[in-house]
Formats: sequence, structure tokens, C-alpha cells
Amino acid sequence: MIKKNYKKYILINLILLILFGYQDLFAFDSKAKSALLIDYDSGQELFIKNKTDKIFPASMSKLMTLYVLFDSLERDIISLKDEFPVSKNAYQKEGSTIYAELGTEISVEDLIRGIIVSSGNDACIIVAESLAGSEDNFVDQLNFYAEEMGLSNSNFMNSSGLHDDNHYSTVEDLTILAKRIIEDFPDYYYYFSDTSFTWNNITQYNRNNILKSNIGVDGLKTGYTSKSGFGIIVSSEKDNKRLIAIVSGLESIDERTSEITRLLNYGYRGFKDYKIFSTNQIIDYVYVWKGKKEQVPIVVPKEIDLSLNIPGRRGLKVEYSFREPLIAPINRDEIIGEIKIIIPNNDSILLPLRAGEDVKKVNFFSGFIKSLDYFLYRNE
Repeated sequence: MIKKNYKKYILINLILLILFGYQDLFAFDSKAKSALLIDYDSGQELFIKNKTDKIFPASMSKLMTLYVLFDSLERDIISLKDEFPVSKNAYQKEGSTIYAELGTEISVEDLIRGIIVSSGNDACIIVAESLAGSEDNFVDQLNFYAEEMGLSNSNFMNSSGLHDDNHYSTVEDLTILAKRIIEDFPDYYYYFSDTSFTWNNITQYNRNNILKSNIGVDGLKTGYTSKSGFGIIVSSEKDNKRLIAIVSGLESIDERTSEITRLLNYGYRGFKDYKIFSTNQIIDYVYVWKGKKEQVPIVVPKEIDLSLNIPGRRGLKVEYSFREPLIAPINRDEIIGEIKIIIPNNDSILLPLRAGEDVKKVNFFSGFIKSLDYFLYRNE
């Protein structure tokens, strides 16, 4: 019988870092009902508060409408210069507006700006009807895209985010969506940094009032209804580090501005980057049965860098598990175990451990001798 061997390993070198000149931070919290802060490159979650709780996303929903629109541009189905007609349905749509005139046409590029800057519900309807024939058909597309990108706790009932009890998301899903917009459509992301938009001789200003702040915010979207409260999701790049942050369920614009600013500052000031493992770093050696080598190294397949606050540096642990002995043949990069990185007050990170080299199987006679040795001496 192959026995299961389980070990724990503590990163002493990281624990020692706290002994040199760092002061404890007060535990960070937010007034937001739900909030999330992630490191863009690694996907590491730096702050979590009710990340899977259902929220009404309000106009943050427009990110999904923009994703579908950007995808249509990327596939050359439409172009930025194409013009979409303003229907009666769009003209009469309640809420925020770009003041589109009934019977006129608006270019796709202006509609993008109208959605991002003015948060125009009418602009969303124009896009929905032009791409799918009706808003109901477009909603089917929104939910299809959401399912494809793994937004498992989201459901869209309209293109604009107007309140509907069945139109909901989570801060986790919206963060995934924001990251996908930046990753998938870098050529269109710059529209999110526009600070004003003029249409029909009316100039409106971006509700994202911390754009181009000293914390590097360059997008994405605000949201508000009486049921959702005030929310905002932003992306920020500073000192070669990009963060995505979201807060939801706040009571005022000032509170929203304050909380998202605090969250970003916490991300930039409260964390330091550390290399935890190098690519193909050997973690341990595992005994091999019937192999031409008696042991095979188990390795971390890729470099692991983490942003850690002081509690994270102080309490970081790594546990790993593997079967022992393994049965030859073993192929290099074969998954033979699992590593778990435990960060205080955060979700653990699970990664596979792989064989660092090939181990070929011995011939029948040698294998018989090794098997005999194993059964005779395995308990010594």
C-alpha cells in the first residue's frame, strides 16, 4: 500500500523580515458593505470583505455592456466610426443620459464615451438594440459572456444597471470582469480615463472623481441607485504596480471617494513584495518504487511572488503534501503533490507540485528485488 505522507514547512526567512524596523499596522477595515482589493499581475487578494455577497451593481453593470461592445469591435463586427440609431426606447429611458435625440445617429466611439463618462442609460440601450436587435436579446448575450468568464454569482436583467431584484453581482465577479477588460481590450481601455464628454452641446464630467489622482487611478466605473448605495470599481497603477479595488453599499459620494482612496493607499503603503519561491525550486525529495532513481525532487513549477502586509509576513506558512513512495515511471512535470500557502486573514493559495525530473522504471528482475526490499524493510 502506498502511504500518504503529509508535511508542513514554515518560511522562517519571511518571519525574520519582521524583526528589522517594521511597525505593526492597525487592522484595516472599510465602511463598505462589500469590498475587494487585488494585485492585478498576480491576482492575489489583498483585502476581502464579503466578496461573494450579492450586491446590486447599478451602473458598474455597464462594464459588461462595454465588454460585449469591445469584443464586437475586436472581432471587426463593427467599427468605431459606425453609427447606431437612437430609438424611442433609448430616448425615453430613465436615469442618467447623454441627451441623445430621437431619430438621430451616434458613432460607436461617442457611445463608448457616453457610457463611460456620462454613464448614459440611453447610450446602453442604443448599443444593445444595435448589436442584438433588442435589449432582451442583448441581456442573453451579457449572461452568456458572464458565464464564459466564470462570473458564477452574477445575473443581468438589463444593459444599464437600472434596479431589478434579479439583476445582481458580487464584488468578486465585478473584479474579474474589470481585469478581463484591461487584459482583453488594452486598445480601448484608455477611454476609461476620459474626464469629460460633450454631446448635443452638453458637457458632462466623469463620476470617477479620483481619475488621474496621486494614486494612479485610470479607470473604471461608478454606480448608484437607492437600493445599491454608492459603489465604485477602479484600476490604479503606481510604482509599476497595478491594483484593482472595489467598494459597494456606501451612503454618499464623499464616503465612496474616501473608502476607495483608503483601500488603494492600503494596497500601496501596507504591502511589500516578496519572492516566495523561484521557478522549479526544489521543495523536497520523494522516494520512488521500482525506479532507476531512488528519489525524485518535487518542485514549484513557477515563480511565486506575494504582496504581504506585516501580519502576513509574520504569520505566513507553507504546507505541502505528497504520496510516498511513488511508482515509476515518473515523468518530469507530472503532478505529484500540492502546496498550500497560508496567509493570515486571507484566502489560502493552492498550487500543484510537480516532479523535477524523469524517473524510468527498472527491469523486471531489479524491480522484483526492490519490491522485496520494500516489503521487508518498509517499517524499519
